[in-house]
Amino acid sequence: MRLYDPAVGRFDSCRALTTKRPKVPAAVPLFLRGRTRLLALDFDAKHLGPHAVKSDVARVLNWLHECGGRAVVDVSTSGGQHVLVPLSPGATATVREIRPVLDLLAARLPTLDIVPMTNERTGCITVPGSECREGGHRRLTDDLAVAIDNLVVGSDPGLLARLTALLGCTTPHRTSPVSAVVQALTVSERIVGAGAAACLHPSYRRSLTPSSAVVAFASHGRVDTDRWRSRSEARQSVLAHAVMGGLSIAELVERAGTPEWAGLREAYSDYRDPAKALMRDAENALNWIASTLPDPVRHIGHKFKYTGGLQDPVFANWLQAANTWTTAAYQGRRDRWTTHAVLQALAWSAAVAGEVVEGVPVVAVGGRSLSIAAGMLPETTVWSVLERLRETVGSPVLLVSRGVGQNADRYALVPIRDSSASVGRSAPGNDAHQRLESIHPAWAEIGLRQKAVYEVVASTDEPMTVDAVIEAVRMSRSSGYDAVLDLRVAGLLTIENRKVRVGLVTLDDIAQRCGMEAEVRRRVVRHRAERIVWRQWLVERETARLSFGDDSRGLLLDEAYLSTVVSAGPPAVDVSDW
Repeated sequence: MRLYDPAVGRFDSCRALTTKRPKVPAAVPLFLRGRTRLLALDFDAKHLGPHAVKSDVARVLNWLHECGGRAVVDVSTSGGQHVLVPLSPGATATVREIRPVLDLLAARLPTLDIVPMTNERTGCITVPGSECREGGHRRLTDDLAVAIDNLVVGSDPGLLARLTALLGCTTPHRTSPVSAVVQALTVSERIVGAGAAACLHPSYRRSLTPSSAVVAFASHGRVDTDRWRSRSEARQSVLAHAVMGGLSIAELVERAGTPEWAGLREAYSDYRDPAKALMRDAENALNWIASTLPDPVRHIGHKFKYTGGLQDPVFANWLQAANTWTTAAYQGRRDRWTTHAVLQALAWSAAVAGEVVEGVPVVAVGGRSLSIAAGMLPETTVWSVLERLRETVGSPVLLVSRGVGQNADRYALVPIRDSSASVGRSAPGNDAHQRLESIHPAWAEIGLRQKAVYEVVASTDEPMTVDAVIEAVRMSRSSGYDAVLDLRVAGLLTIENRKVRVGLVTLDDIAQRCGMEAEVRRRVVRHRAERIVWRQWLVERETARLSFGDDSRGLLLDEAYLSTVVSAGPPAVDVSDW
């Protein structure tokens, strides 16, 4: 949490969250690793007063209700209010994903301050019950049980997209080349049919009744000025709701000719070709909806797609020795666990797509692929670990050749040369006879340190005490007890009669609860887009090189400028300035 300092007038100091309420205003971070699970709307009464805040909060709560959103509202002694909107369970969003809807809300709600939600590094919000700067503390407007229920149940999975469509903005924002390719790939997978028959895939449709404002404009052309600033936004809102319901472009144009949509038809009467303009807007709305709606998070009876692993003694023996070396060389260091993860990802990749050269496993693999196999580690972390392993004497990883063009770096998984590093007990959870597999994505939510503890418990036939588990993992006592507690909270471990056992909750359960399948899919699509952009850049560079010819140096100078420089000679130099 971040505590408010009256001397400097801002939240200046950071402390660990405590069970007792701090005596000064306290705020909690809104983002974790660049993503948030909460849409926090801060309504400030400083300039327009409490009555304006109440009006804006009532309007936004009405819009949220129409879009399937749930909210927790608290009020400060100054009259300001916070509207905390949880996303659907397991769903997260970045600043880039929520910024469009924040801008739309800020343009319609004068007391809304969107700054806390626009900075993933410093964004924070004071929580209900916190002290206020003016004295007193923030109070919930509803019962505590209602607030807890709203936070646990969460909002509709398509809240952000539906709220943006409700406010009438379906215009795509300018994006980077990679984001544009990601959007194109996503749209192609979520739209069925082509041309006028194109419509949203059934799994992404929302069969909800449009709001009265949308119906009023579609039928009579009445514009709700509280939510729409122009007739264009009202038109786009009607079209977005129609394509979310599953209408194709042809069906949408056909409905525009009925009396129920007389208002929408009239809104296009000023165009030279109303039907063509309507089809263009409908196509834009369909593409926007397809690229914006989130992947489904929960599927009843769905099992997370996860490989059962391979059993190959060559790769398993190397991984066992490599982990033992890492435990000895990195014990007590924070990067020990990420190094274990990257080594396991290398072994898995070598077993799946590598080869064995004179008894040594060799694999050509990129950091992006390793990041997924390493349990959704950030790509930058994987590259950092690989660089450190390449430069460490006695490392079990040897760089054979650098990647060029579309070819990835090539690594040899060499035997451990330093015998002193591998003396003693083997690394936790290591067994040459165990199946070799990639790291389950659920560990991205729980932690890699907890993974080591869990694997020790899961690999033993007889229950162990907590101290025995910690000794086997070879970590500090405090870190070990914290890891066991985290695993018990997650339901992966239980303790009975002072013995640790595997719990009833599985990694698949946690992955589905946290929406990890959608997260893995998003990363895979982004990696595909980055590779497409990279290949395109390589082609353009090669084309430009060939266009100059073999004798060209790739440098073009203006002939008049060149002749002037040659005839005039070098500029005079005043040696007195030396």
